[in-house]
Amino acid sequence: MNPEEAKEYAKTYLKAYLSTKGINTSTNFSCLNPAHEDKHPSMSFDQRRNRCHCFSCGVDYDIFDVVGIDTGLSGKELFNHVYGLYNISVDYDNSKSQASSKSIPHAESNANDNIKKTDNENRESLTEFFTKCHAAVEKTDYWKKRGLSKAIVDAYNLGYWEEKRRFVIPTGDFSYNARATWDADKKERYLKPRGQFELFNLNAIPLAEQPVFVVEGEFDALSVIEAGGIAVALGSSSNLRFIEFLKSNKPKYPLILALDNDEAGRAGEAKLSEELTKIQVEFVEADITLGFKDANEALVGDRDNFIQTVLNAKNNVLALLEEKRQKEEQAYYQTSAANGLADFIADIERRHNKDCVSTGFSNLDDILDGGFYPGLYIIGAISSLGKTTFALQVADNAAKKGQDVLVFSLEMGKQELTAKSISRISFQKCRSYGSDLEFATTTRSLMNGNSLNSIERVEFLNSCIKSYSDYAGRIFYHIGIGDIGVEKIKSVIARHIKITGRKPLVIIDYLQIIAPFDMRATDKQNTDKAVVELKRASRDYDIPIFAISSFNRENYTNPVNIASFKESGAIEYTSDVLMALQFKGMDYRKKDDDKYEDEKSRTARIIQLRNEQEKNAETPGKPQELQLKILKNRNGRKGSVDLEFHPMFNCFEVPKPKIENGGWTLKSKKK
Repeated sequence: MNPEEAKEYAKTYLKAYLSTKGINTSTNFSCLNPAHEDKHPSMSFDQRRNRCHCFSCGVDYDIFDVVGIDTGLSGKELFNHVYGLYNISVDYDNSKSQASSKSIPHAESNANDNIKKTDNENRESLTEFFTKCHAAVEKTDYWKKRGLSKAIVDAYNLGYWEEKRRFVIPTGDFSYNARATWDADKKERYLKPRGQFELFNLNAIPLAEQPVFVVEGEFDALSVIEAGGIAVALGSSSNLRFIEFLKSNKPKYPLILALDNDEAGRAGEAKLSEELTKIQVEFVEADITLGFKDANEALVGDRDNFIQTVLNAKNNVLALLEEKRQKEEQAYYQTSAANGLADFIADIERRHNKDCVSTGFSNLDDILDGGFYPGLYIIGAISSLGKTTFALQVADNAAKKGQDVLVFSLEMGKQELTAKSISRISFQKCRSYGSDLEFATTTRSLMNGNSLNSIERVEFLNSCIKSYSDYAGRIFYHIGIGDIGVEKIKSVIARHIKITGRKPLVIIDYLQIIAPFDMRATDKQNTDKAVVELKRASRDYDIPIFAISSFNRENYTNPVNIASFKESGAIEYTSDVLMALQFKGMDYRKKDDDKYEDEKSRTARIIQLRNEQEKNAETPGKPQELQLKILKNRNGRKGSVDLEFHPMFNCFEVPKPKIENGGWTLKSKKK
């Protein structure tokens, strides 16, 4: 683009440049006018004009004004500096380029030549210039005054530009910095080529096998190299292209930030630290100036001490890396099986002779190696097959033996749950007395008062309530109204342990109506999250959690299996033990020819089976014959147990074994 186009295009980068200074352009900020002490931020960025305006002092700046204030540059040097920041190529007028080429090398005088000529032509012309300057380096002692050795001069092809009396530091194939060898003012001190200015020694960063120092000037970088380090020069206290380069060229070691020992250097180091943190490049900060202004002054002023300081800074980083490596190694070996043996033995000793939580059903305890251990237990069944009743009976059985139980009921109220327990007790008392079931009371009769129609019934009911009260103090109900989620469950568990000092058995009725984590998520996503978090809670609090799950409706006539569970993904993979209730006889049967029954025959059989079981539910004392299947047992065996269910009285029983004459075995009383 021509100079005017380039100028207007560069102005569009003002917002980006202000952002690198840490300025939030969406609000007012402190005025950039050095002469304006802006106590109340009064400057704002105008997106439409690509300028920033101060409503207090009236200044109106574009990018060239702002960069000029920051760098002290002006004229062509300022324009070229801005173009270099944003890699803007400019087509200059031929007459101007010819006039400037008499005293400035080709790569400096006409940036458009980079487009018009091949890379080889440009490389050759600038190589000749560097060679010429290097050959004349002995005609000045400037490099000696800057503390540099001939070895460094030769290694980095440093030279002397005789016609301009400038010391030349190549920074790239088409880029250099020419430093005045006399005491020039700030404006005349440096002479850089037009076009893209390359940063000195930048490509050393991804290749270096030691930490790289980041300094401001080329002489500072050469001073660090003279001291035995590796360094890159930013050319100023901050540089956007340096950050862009690092995004795709990560260093192997943390960078060492060692900018100038002045206000601009400290501010630049703070900004650079912020940018490096954003792109996740590790770094440390080190002061190597020994109280001088910069690294080169330190080399000249106290050479031996400076060399040792550079070495110490480098070794400190290496020591930190070694410490980090050792910690990572130790952390990794912590995951080995051998490292966990001590905790394993300690855990066994802690659990030695510690009873697990018995379910109260001998055949189920047998298959579960004694009962419930810390972990997540899930039970499922079709509707009205006694899931809640079974879980509540397990809770009562545990409480009778002194175990605290937390019951989170998300569907039934406390009165109904209490009535179910007392109804079961009334049935069990009648059975234990060997009497008929006249006094056995249903949940509904208890709740509507129909069981209080005689003195005898009242006395019997009081005895049932007394039996319940003997262990009811160990059962803690938490009734939900759509507001109980897993986090609340965990907080209640933690509070119970803190107050009582005892770890509870937790029962949840039921999974699918736990308050969702995210209202926008699907039912499956919320259930999966709930299951995972409940498993984590069982592990963190070292307790058993027994949760009820609903079934998919299409599985109501099929044998229970893992696929029967609603939203079964996490239920299947996360639970420790997965159980399911079904009518006994639901499994597929084989005929005499060892083939399974056909679907038509099975359907007819299942219909008859369900009808018979439903009639049993309506007959006092006549149980429904159920089967509890262990579909998954992470730390034990699978299998099934038979149970008898009296739904009218909320009671499950272990079937008594039959003897050959068709009677029942008698339980021997313990002496």
